[in-house]
Amino acid sequence: MKTWMKMWAFCLMALVICVNADAKNDKKKEAEVTFSVAIDCEGCKAKLDAKLPFIAKGAVKDFKVDVATQTIWIRYNTKKADVAALEAAIEKLGYEAEEIKPEEKESEK
Repeated sequence: MKTWMKMWAFCLMALVICVNADAKNDKKKEAEVTFSVAIDCEGCKAKLDAKLPFIAKGAVKDFKVDVATQTIWIRYNTKKADVAALEAAIEKLGYEAEEIKPEEKESEK
């Protein structure tokens, strides 16, 4: 009985370690990008909100469309898409998109 309990505890600990390691690897698969997009109304925002997650083939983990600043921020899975693919997905919806590089964001402040 004691041997069985020890084996069970060992297996449980191994499972926890594997799950934790996999979760850390998932974080490394994510990146963020911001695009400048010519959107000027809530209808544009609604269209992007509804269709962007699906047209990007499951790569989009989170995103925010901001009409006031005419930007789209996207957190995405780097195993499923890159910046060019996301830009193409936005353009497929009818909007011209241009990546805002991190150093460009800093200079705007």
